[in-house]
Amino acid sequence: MSSGEADGLPEGEQCGPSREEASGSAAPPRSGGRTGDEDGQGPARPEDDAAAAETGDSGPQPEGGFWHKQSRALEIVGAVVTAVAGVAGLIFLFWPDAQPKSDPEPAPAVELVDSDVDRETNVAADVVFDGQVTEKVRIPASVVSATLRNSADNPVLITGAEVNLVSATEVSCRYGAGPTDITARYDIKIPAEAREGAVIPRKMKYTLPPHTQERVAFTVGPERYGEGSMPWIYTFTISLYMDDGATVTVPEVTYLAPTDMATAFLALADQATGPPQPGGPGLMDPSCISEQARSVARLVKSAPRPSPELREFSADLARVAAQ
Repeated sequence: MSSGEADGLPEGEQCGPSREEASGSAAPPRSGGRTGDEDGQGPARPEDDAAAAETGDSGPQPEGGFWHKQSRALEIVGAVVTAVAGVAGLIFLFWPDAQPKSDPEPAPAVELVDSDVDRETNVAADVVFDGQVTEKVRIPASVVSATLRNSADNPVLITGAEVNLVSATEVSCRYGAGPTDITARYDIKIPAEAREGAVIPRKMKYTLPPHTQERVAFTVGPERYGEGSMPWIYTFTISLYMDDGATVTVPEVTYLAPTDMATAFLALADQATGPPQPGGPGLMDPSCISEQARSVARLVKSAPRPSPELREFSADLARVAAQ
């Protein structure tokens, strides 16, 4: 008997396990999810697999995943931008001329070249009595002038002027008044009620030719006054308006007007403070004259540009008050 027949089994079945043993020892089939034996958490539930599928969460991404690469790229770009900004800052620090500069503002078409206040003219005036012009006189007055340059290729039209009144001071020691009105043809007439902050407009039509210099001038005085009126001291600036929207301002001037009333005031002050004369000591109070002399002197001293008439009036009034 051969060795294959010693156990009573066919030779082909002697080398393998029995059917029961084979079924008991075979490895269980692997599903798509993890088993409980892999992480010690128990068997995976079907509902967990469904939730993961809905949220798109497939677990930790590998080290070289998409979002990791994007984050790394952003870090590199940020580092490059920071380095460039630092280099640019050092360049502008050591070479300031290399820094970009904004374009300069264009020069104005019309600019003020010079201005002054000087006695250069006589202002015509009408003396009115009982509604009738009884006399025509001329009153010395200073002229406020401005020299303007038009650098444009086209003419520029001055459309208006404004006096901006800084102060209006009346030199006042009353001595009575008469019925006579005097209307002077000043270029800019100051209303009797105008005080600090008032703006007095004047329409104009004056053309500045291209690439030339022109001089414009103004006389300033009260709109109307009468016999016995007091002289006024005005401090003001003049603004000139162009048709292109530009504005030129003439610097502050301190100005005496009307000069004929200043002359009359000095004559009466001299009568009140001088030696006794026939007809009495005069109508003015000497103490008022002294006070007005000090006040006018302070105005002249503080004024950046007093008119010639104002300087002379102040000197004459101080002399009269000292008698």
